[in-house]
Amino acid sequence: MDSPEEGAEPVAPGQRRSRTVPILVALLVFAVACAGAFAALWLSKDTTVTAADVEGFLETREPAVTDRATEVMNLLLNYDATNIEEVGDQLLGLSTGNFFEDYEDLVGGGNLQRALRKASASSRGQIVDGPDVYFRGASEAAAIVTVSQTTQSRSNPTGVTTEYVFRIILIQSDGEWKANDVTVLSTQES
Repeated sequence: MDSPEEGAEPVAPGQRRSRTVPILVALLVFAVACAGAFAALWLSKDTTVTAADVEGFLETREPAVTDRATEVMNLLLNYDATNIEEVGDQLLGLSTGNFFEDYEDLVGGGNLQRALRKASASSRGQIVDGPDVYFRGASEAAAIVTVSQTTQSRSNPTGVTTEYVFRIILIQSDGEWKANDVTVLSTQES
């Protein structure tokens, strides 16, 4: 045990605790005051997201979705045996997921190109209405497009014109919108 210094009064154990308690109380009061100030600042921060904020955010994305849906539809509507491989490559670059796999199966191996060449088939079409875009989330959208498509072949040189309503599901992948699903909602032959 240490001995008290000469000339110093011995400190009783109860006196040591009495100095520690005010220091601990002061630290506790300081911590509570800091926590209260932090909570007040946090609660005063405006973290409310309004419908107008969401609408504004989605409106900035709509032109890119509209452009991509238009590009996909134009590729699906306009092809023949001479350009189906090029159209297929472009379309695969604009697609992902289910649509990518389905379309790759369709054009893979050159079977579609051979069938188009054999039948002297071609397709020409245009968008009649749309794309009307709605969002399912920040990175998923759907576009409804009405199109008119005329297909011709050696056996039907005058062609058949059909109107379709398509739904294209687009998702944002690597910073760009890609077609994930293309579904025919209705068909009407003219």
